[in-house]
Amino acid sequence: MVKWTLEEVNERLKAGRIGVTVCQRGDRLSLRGTFPAKPGIDKPPYQQYLALGCYANPAGLQYAEAEAKKVGGLLAQKQFTWSDYLEEPLTPVGDAQSWVKKFEVDYYNRKGRTPTTETTWKSDYLPAWQLLERELTPATIIAAAGKTTANTRKRKRVCEKLLALAKFAGITVDLKPYLGTYGSSETIPRNIPSKKEIEDSRNLFTGHWLWGYGVLAAYGLRPHELFFCEISPEHPHLLKVLKGKTGYREVYPYYLEWAKEWQLWEQATLPCNADTFKEYGGRVTRTFARKKVSFTPYCLRHAYCIRLATEYKIPVAIAKRCCKQFAASWAGHEPGVYLKTYQRWIGESEKRRVFEESIKTPD
Repeated sequence: MVKWTLEEVNERLKAGRIGVTVCQRGDRLSLRGTFPAKPGIDKPPYQQYLALGCYANPAGLQYAEAEAKKVGGLLAQKQFTWSDYLEEPLTPVGDAQSWVKKFEVDYYNRKGRTPTTETTWKSDYLPAWQLLERELTPATIIAAAGKTTANTRKRKRVCEKLLALAKFAGITVDLKPYLGTYGSSETIPRNIPSKKEIEDSRNLFTGHWLWGYGVLAAYGLRPHELFFCEISPEHPHLLKVLKGKTGYREVYPYYLEWAKEWQLWEQATLPCNADTFKEYGGRVTRTFARKKVSFTPYCLRHAYCIRLATEYKIPVAIAKRCCKQFAASWAGHEPGVYLKTYQRWIGESEKRRVFEESIKTPD
């Protein structure tokens, strides 16, 4: 796999005896070598810089290495002339689609090509970049963001992907004014199922899906993680997520009584073969719909996270120590994301607790 770092580029140029190196000056790249004197200067060839105008990022390094080979060849044949370079600096093509193709190469170099990364590329990145006009400039990036509805999840995701492409291409653009007020907590339904509702809805399931429903309820997994987990038969019945959106993690059951009463360590095999996590999750969602459950699988996850926040007061530990054992880690969240997402329920619970304590009759 080709690596795009300054050191790796220059190692390849040295091995090829190109006679030109790539240098970083500030945040831009230049070539350095023994060039003929510029027009108007009467002296023999000497060490000089040739500014490329591109940024020191993977795409810029790819461009710089190609130019180094080209310039090195011209120098070796004594055909290099400054007239090709002095009128305007060499810059990468400003065509949006050419940058998307370069980003795609870099994306798969970093992430690897798997069904999951291909789905992410097609569903998250490409839809945002298809909003771009031909040229990639700050103005066209802002215009693309403006094509989505303000204060929505789509606007937020599109802005994130546009910023990623802009950074990759070395373009400075401020999209903060366009992000709006959308937050992850807005995706959570107001009517989170109660403990009784969760227990009653379990009666809608039989067989392997009865086990699957119980695991989602007791451990708050993402739906696709149901297919990649194992549960210890020993107290406290720790669950291990073996792979998924955020990789390996360990999760404790809340409520522990559910894990025990439902004997969730007696694991069932769910009938599903899929290529991506999204497809696995979709199978769970469709099963819930077929069983006419009044809430979605993710509602069980939200209920689990809210229980940790309100009944067990675990976010206090996160806020003070950001400890890996606590709620954000169990849910597969970063602590900041966890607190931001469930802060409304945490706040309401704390208000209720203070009220109840305030009306207690002193002993």
